[in-house]
This record gives sequence, C-alpha cells and structure tokens, in this order.
Amino acid sequence: MNYSDNPPVLIVDDNPFNRQILKELLKTEGFSIVEARNGKEAIEHIKTSEFRLIFMDLLMPGMDGFETIQRIRGMGIATPIIIVSSMSAKQDRQRCIEAGGNDFLPKPIEQRTIKELVRKHSADRPLRPEISDIPEKEVRHPFPLNFSDYHLMLVEEDEVLADRYRQFLTDMGFNVTRVPDGMRALALFEENRHRFNMILSNVFTPEIDGIGLLARVRREYAGVLVFIYSAEHDTDTFQLAIQLGADGVFSAAEIETSFAEILKSAIWQAAQKGSRTQAASTVRQVRKAQEQLIRYGCPEPCDSIAIAYSPLTDAGGDLACCRRFNLAGRCGIMLGDVSGHNVISSYISAISLGILTSTWNRNQEPLGLLKNINAELNKADYEKYHLCAGILLWDRGRRKIEIATAGIPGGIIAKKDADGSYRFYELEGGGLCLGLVKEDHLFLTAETELDQGDYFFLFSDGIRKEQITEALSSGTVCLDRENIRGLCQDILDRILEKDGQDDDMILIAVRQTETFRNCGYHYEFRSDYEEAERAAEWASSLCTPDRIPQGHDLCLINVALREALINAVRHGNKFNPDGYVDLSLYFEPDMLRIEISDTGPGFQLPETIQKIEAIDVFQSGGRGLSAMYSIADRMSVAGGTVSLIFQKKQVRGQG
Repeated sequence: MNYSDNPPVLIVDDNPFNRQILKELLKTEGFSIVEARNGKEAIEHIKTSEFRLIFMDLLMPGMDGFETIQRIRGMGIATPIIIVSSMSAKQDRQRCIEAGGNDFLPKPIEQRTIKELVRKHSADRPLRPEISDIPEKEVRHPFPLNFSDYHLMLVEEDEVLADRYRQFLTDMGFNVTRVPDGMRALALFEENRHRFNMILSNVFTPEIDGIGLLARVRREYAGVLVFIYSAEHDTDTFQLAIQLGADGVFSAAEIETSFAEILKSAIWQAAQKGSRTQAASTVRQVRKAQEQLIRYGCPEPCDSIAIAYSPLTDAGGDLACCRRFNLAGRCGIMLGDVSGHNVISSYISAISLGILTSTWNRNQEPLGLLKNINAELNKADYEKYHLCAGILLWDRGRRKIEIATAGIPGGIIAKKDADGSYRFYELEGGGLCLGLVKEDHLFLTAETELDQGDYFFLFSDGIRKEQITEALSSGTVCLDRENIRGLCQDILDRILEKDGQDDDMILIAVRQTETFRNCGYHYEFRSDYEEAERAAEWASSLCTPDRIPQGHDLCLINVALREALINAVRHGNKFNPDGYVDLSLYFEPDMLRIEISDTGPGFQLPETIQKIEAIDVFQSGGRGLSAMYSIADRMSVAGGTVSLIFQKKQVRGQG
C-alpha cells in the first residue's frame, strides 16, 4: 500500500468523529493518516504497511483495543501504540501497561500533548521486523477457554430460531437455558442469581425487549456478559446497545459465524481488572451516546418533526427521540435533560432511553412513561443527578397532543392568523424532576389540539421561550416553509448568534399536516366489538364490486377485514375503551389497500403462517392472521398497523 512521503500514522477508532479530530491534529504535525474502524481493519493494515505510530481507542465492538494490541504484539511488531482515553492518568497508565500500550493521550485532546507524544515516540528507527521474518502463528488468549464452564441464557421468542441457536450453542459446549422474553429472563435471574454467566438476546422480545433487558442486567448483574442480536443489522440499535454496555452486537446471520470470536474477546476483557467499570467512562461511549440520544424513530424522512441539539461540552446529558406507533399518524416524542455535563450525565440519559424504548410500545401514555422512568431511576445510586423530561403522544389523525412534564416547560404553540402572522400560546409545564423522589404524583399533564399548519415546540431549560418567539417573530426564521427539516437548527442558530450559550440546548418542533391522509377513506372507532362491526359495514358499503380488483371475492375481503378489526380490538388494544382503531381504504388502479391501526404495542409477523384452504365466510373471528394471510395477496405489519393488499388477478379465458 502506498502512502505519501509523510510518515504514516494509523488511527484505530470506530467513531468517525473521533478519527476526524485526531486526523486533523496529526496532519499539522506532518503525518499522513490511515484510518481503521475496528481492530480487524487495523490488523489488515499492519500486515501490509509500516507505521510510525498507532493511536488506539480501547473500546470498540467486536475486536476491541485491548485485543487488537495483544494481536499486534503477538505479530512481533514494536510500533509505539498510544491509547486514546478520557480516564484519569493513573488509571490509564496502568491499563496501558497491562494492555501492551506505550503511552496514552488524554481527552480532551490538546495539540501540545500531541507534539510531546510525537517527539517522544516517533524517533527515526525500524518499527518492526520484516513481515516475511515473522513466523505465522495463532494469537491465543492468555488463558484457555472451555465453554462448558459457562451457563448461557438464550432469550428468543421464535421457537424455530430458538431451537436452531440452542443446538449451535450446545454444540459449542455451552449449557443453554432458553426463555421467550425479557420479563422471564429477569425473573429467572432473581431466582438463580449465580447460575448464569451470559445472555444472548434478540433485541425484539415481548414484555421487556433486548435493550431494556440489557439496561437492567448492567445495573443489577454487572458481572454477566450480554450479547444482543437482531434479524438485520440495525446501526442505531446496535450503537445504543454498545453505549449501554453490551459485550457484543451482531445480526442473526452472524451468530453462527462471529459469536465465538466476539465471545472470546469479551471473556478476556471481563478478566481484566476494572475493565467493566472503567469502560463506562470513556469518551467513545460519551460520543456514541450523544449520537444515539438525539435521533429520529422513523425509517423514512418525516416532514412533521424536526430536532436540533447544541451541546455545551463534549459530554452532556440531553436526549430526544421519536417513534411512530402506527401508519394512522400516532407518534411518541421524548425530550430529556440530565443535570450536569459529564460522562455520568450521558450514561443516565442512555439508561433513561433504554427504559423508554423497552416500554414505549406497550405503554404510550405520557404520564405512565414518566412514572416508569422515575421508578427505575430511583433504584439506581445517582442521587446527585436528576432528569428533567417531557413526553408527547401526538395523534395527527385527531390533531391531538397529550404531554406530561417533569421539570421542563410545557411547550409553545404557534397558530397562524388570517394576515399571515403567528400568535404564540404557552402550554402549562413543570412538575418535579425524575429520579429525585419515588412519589410519582408530582408530574404535570396537559392536552391541546392543533389545527392544520400549527406548530408545537418542546425545548430544554437551556432555551427560554422568549428566545424562540423572538426568532420566529422577527422574521429571521420563517415558519412558512415546505419542509420542516432544518427549522429547529435555524432557530438555535439565531439564538446562539444573539445570546450565546450557557447550557445544553435541545429543541423539537412538530407541524400538524394532512399529508399522511391525503387520499383514501378513513374511519375510526373505540375498542369494542360492536363498533368493529359498524366499521366493517362502513367498509363494505365502499367496497362495491366495481371498485375491488378483478378476481377477488367481496365476501372473502370482508372476512379478512373483520378478522383484522377483531384482532385490533382484542390483541392490539386489549379491549381498552380509550384505545382507538383506525381503518383506512385506498382504492388504486387494479389494487385495494386496507390498513388497520390500533394503539397497542404492535408485533412482528411470524416466519410461517398456516394457510386456510377453505374459508367459512359465516364464521366470525377466531382465525386471525391465518385468514388474513390466506385471503389477501400480500400482508405486512408496521408497528401497530396491519396492511392487506388485494391486486388484480388474471381471469381464466382473458388475454
């Protein structure tokens, strides 16, 4: 591999922001830079190229910094390795020696320190023997591993996958106990505190999901190794899991190819004195936290929600996230602000987000969510820290917002007058911060309705409401825009230019639009069988023979529709009288799309669904997914929404 004439330096860090900072500083010292995102990439670079220095992050998914250094030294390479860390000098020097590093670079990184390290370690001398002179050998861990010494808990709902993974793990030598959900996993830990050494959990499990299980195990069973997987590679979820302390993350396809290697590295790390507690304090985790604590929850761009964040320091405690519960326009939004601007602040934010994500689908009601988070935070030993938070439940279809607050303002509503100007109204907020006391009756709630084109702003206490209204009233920031994305950043930029900053600032805006219901027919009802029957009759009146796709039986379409409505009432909303069911019909050329959305937790389609060959059109209910799957041409699930697709069929005898 050819580099410039400048001496090459290798930077190994999974965080691109960290790499960029160090890269720019080292360039000013006259080095050319090679980057590696993980230990595996670093080893590949080192096999083919010589480096003057190596800068190594300690905590990376898969092969971490400790393991990477061990392998480099096992290759006979003496290149100086500088460990980049944010912990105290005494701690870092000891860990550098134990890991095989030569020195450390404390964070925040200073140019002066870079110069000293370069002068100290980049003397012009051979850095390693020739690669051809190094005998090939396997780099082994410092102690032999016998998997039969470990009892592993497998958390997987799907029976087929559970049997497959259990067989694979048993063949490796593990003692395996399988449970279907996180709630039972925690219960089993309570009953057998010293039985299990590690957990392998699907991120999507009933009751408590994998992230919620990870957060609780890390707090109450710190010595247990936890590995998280999902059906597909999910960067956001995996990075959050790493920030919360997961020992390994991978897709389901990687379990049988990568689990053993990741496990060996994790066991070795756990054996290092203080590795688990010190790991929680690194800047890598802080920055991963900040990247993942401010995020959108929808897979596609949203023209209804905008978020902007301006931290006061590298380590902060603000969080903001949103989640779409169904396709009928039901969304949840949370804003949180932990006291302080340090590593623990970010850590508590991550814990709070983990609690939220593990319960959000099951309990969308804002006040109930605040109570859940408060109860969990009061179990932890963080008496010097507290969380101010606000949680929204936004039902766009009904133009309704419910909000619960714990120590933050209630938000601002912007309504447009006939002359084009905007009036601003403040919604009541306040309440006691989370984590201070166990009493949960001290939070405040409010409700409001939004008209089309209205805006609602939620913000942390680093922003004053007068700053928002001034930015919007002065004309420097325009609300009449096609796309809401960028609105919050424009407001923050205006505030920063005018007033500067003395605290973390986070701003969320929502805009009431009708774009998600710009076509089709829509019907809503409360969770009741009689109401469901009325909804079915309404749909039948619209699904006339001339409107349904060719080749479909109207009676069978009605059967599939009724099964979906009954499922929404019974299983989705669990007969909750306050739970809505939304029914939408979309008549398109040669296709009918039916969407049924409830306010429940949603679900994933099983890998296999029993098909019914003969459908009894007079039977009401009891056949659920099987009937829908057998009748519709396609069926899909997105959160709390089931979509049934009926397409035109070629009739025999027609060309």
